[in-house]
Amino acid sequence: MKLIYIRYILSVLMLGCLSTSLYAQQTITGRIVDPTNSQPIVGATVLVGGTNRGTTADDKGQFSLLANEGDQLQFSAIGYQPLTVGVKASTRMLTIELDPSNTDLNEVIVAGYSTPQTIQRTAGAVGLITSRDIQRTNGIHLQNYVNLIPGVKVEMRTIAAGNRIVIRGYGNQTNFNGVGYKAYLNDIPLTDGDGTTFLDDIDFTTLSRVEVLKGPGSSAYGNAIGGVVNFYTERAPIGKTSISQQVLGGSYGLFRTNTSLKTGSDNTSLNINYGHQKYDGFRVHGGSQKDFLSITSDTYMSAKRSMSVFVGYTNSYDLLAGEIDSVAILEHPESSDPAYVANNASIKTESARVGISHNYQFTDRFSNKTTLFVGGQIIDQPFAAGVNKTNKFKFGGRSVFTYSNDASPLRPTISIGSEFLKNFNYAKGYGLSGGVLGALRSDLEVQAMQYSVFAQAALQLAPKLTLSAGAGLNYVEYGITDMRAATTTYVNVSGYKRFKPIVAPRAALAYQVTNNVSLYASVSQGYSAPGTNQVIVAQTGMVNYNLRPELGTNYEIGSKGSFLNKSLTYEIAYFTMAVTDKLVPQGFAATSTVPAYSITTNAGKVQHNGLELAIQYAYRPNAGAVSLIRPFVSYTYSDFYYKDYKSDNNSDAKTVDYTGKKESGIAPNLLNVGLDIEVRSGFYLNGTMMYVDKMPINLPNNHFADAYTLVNGKLGYRSGLGNHVNLDVYVGSDNMLSSTYSSLVFLNLANPANNRPLAYNPSPKITFYSGAMLKYIF
Repeated sequence: MKLIYIRYILSVLMLGCLSTSLYAQQTITGRIVDPTNSQPIVGATVLVGGTNRGTTADDKGQFSLLANEGDQLQFSAIGYQPLTVGVKASTRMLTIELDPSNTDLNEVIVAGYSTPQTIQRTAGAVGLITSRDIQRTNGIHLQNYVNLIPGVKVEMRTIAAGNRIVIRGYGNQTNFNGVGYKAYLNDIPLTDGDGTTFLDDIDFTTLSRVEVLKGPGSSAYGNAIGGVVNFYTERAPIGKTSISQQVLGGSYGLFRTNTSLKTGSDNTSLNINYGHQKYDGFRVHGGSQKDFLSITSDTYMSAKRSMSVFVGYTNSYDLLAGEIDSVAILEHPESSDPAYVANNASIKTESARVGISHNYQFTDRFSNKTTLFVGGQIIDQPFAAGVNKTNKFKFGGRSVFTYSNDASPLRPTISIGSEFLKNFNYAKGYGLSGGVLGALRSDLEVQAMQYSVFAQAALQLAPKLTLSAGAGLNYVEYGITDMRAATTTYVNVSGYKRFKPIVAPRAALAYQVTNNVSLYASVSQGYSAPGTNQVIVAQTGMVNYNLRPELGTNYEIGSKGSFLNKSLTYEIAYFTMAVTDKLVPQGFAATSTVPAYSITTNAGKVQHNGLELAIQYAYRPNAGAVSLIRPFVSYTYSDFYYKDYKSDNNSDAKTVDYTGKKESGIAPNLLNVGLDIEVRSGFYLNGTMMYVDKMPINLPNNHFADAYTLVNGKLGYRSGLGNHVNLDVYVGSDNMLSSTYSSLVFLNLANPANNRPLAYNPSPKITFYSGAMLKYIF
């Protein structure tokens, strides 16, 4: 009897313990997505820390599993950095955002041609820079990490300003800002309505990802013969709150601080960052001061709806030292142009932009993403011979509807969208001599507008073969109002120009050789519209009605893949692009009644042939002190030359024929070699060597910029101090070989009497920096 009673008591106790355990368990559901495009990361793994219990995300990125309060859920996916999230008593549904790593990049989802997909399955050349790549440097200079992408080169007029991006030879057609490509920040267009891209108001230290779509992107993005650049800012991790302070100091008075607050619940995140940057400059009259404020917010309202908001403000002041010649860059690279100093040449910019993006999944197969934005800039720019004061206001939006059906044998994916962008620019120009303001030279109100509609479709013709095709219908308009009244000595230059609508098609075939190797071939067209200053000749009052946009037809083949259990990854592309209607400025000398001026004409044909290669190997030992050894190489070969290119289209005795000459501003060979080493204790070492070949800097190819080699390195220690504090301390050096070079060279300038054009903007020789980041996680 006693034995039966004891058994009864034990059974009750065991049942009570079991019921308590069952009661403590809770069902956790959620989605695992890429943070920049909200696309599901199919096959991502979820594990309960310390156990062998787990699951994987389905084709919608969704998962479900049982967990207890206090458990640590570990999320991972190929190509992405792992993330650990604690389970709270209130946790029921989670939205997990995984940031990409800088290994296994072919598995990362990118924007592509209006339909996000992995890099390997995008039938085109895509370069990707992740937060890990940015952390290899001090984060301030865009060129130190974007230049790792083959076919891409960032040029800087100063160490802190004047950035322009050159993609497959497009971006340096003007000596100020960039043209021929389009850029976006969190899906907000950075490119103005007249096709120019101004980057001086972007805080590069807050970026978490840079995607470069190389080659004509006009079938989905409009005015982008060279390609498309997508910048994305840092997001706050879901479910965590932290505050961090970063301080960096370096040569020539470089000082940078970042103060960040990041907070996130199970389905929302908010990142607020304030940055201050000061630089005394290694050149005379080359200082800089910048202040940045950015706010990024993400909200997942439901499994079908998400919304992102970005607010940015910049106040910057950059002194300009001007250009020097080939002798001065060798003997006195710190010198400046006296005319720039006399007029206190500089760029003072105050800029603000606000954008909101909304994703909605109507059904499992039909979705929409819409982005709306508004922004403005005030730019005050004294230069060697005058001063320009410009107020800009712009607004626009982009919306893409996507349909996909994986259940169908053809697995169709169709996207239809549109984009609209309009600028209002109010620009005044004055004479300036010795800092004394002169007479009004120009007073223009410019309205520039771009808008396009586009459609893309992809069909799986066979289990491993996919056909994609699309086209964009693009419009560009200019309206210019001259606020100066016409007189007997002045011609009012008001005018209007609407270019003939441009149809830009694209077609591609992609073949999946194995699960890890793919081939593609594509043909695409793109265009680059003339800028406002090319449409209107202000000196004569002429409206250049006959101008046509530059057109390019690009043929490309390539392959992407990985071997050795995805430790070795590669990407290779060969392209040939014929550009017609190349814009050529034709100069006219001054007369007694008209100052010197130039008229732009369509007088050129250019041939671009290029080879791009990137390969890396990530070795991760299972044991020992070292956790990662990652060597990588990227190489670019550019055979760009003038196919039928003249100084004008008059074909008279004064016409100069440059046919057969190499295109100015393009180095035939670019090589990057790097090595990353990470130790389990927290130490890391990053090293990069970049070689830039000798390149012509003018049309007749009788002046060249010398080749140079840059070696950069960074040594640091990154670790957690307990459960709440993270520390990162580092030292680094750029240009460790003290090479003499100019990151940005002014192209095609007239030769002075000494036959040495003022073309060079010298960059500093060896520099050093050190910094620290302290983060407290609540």
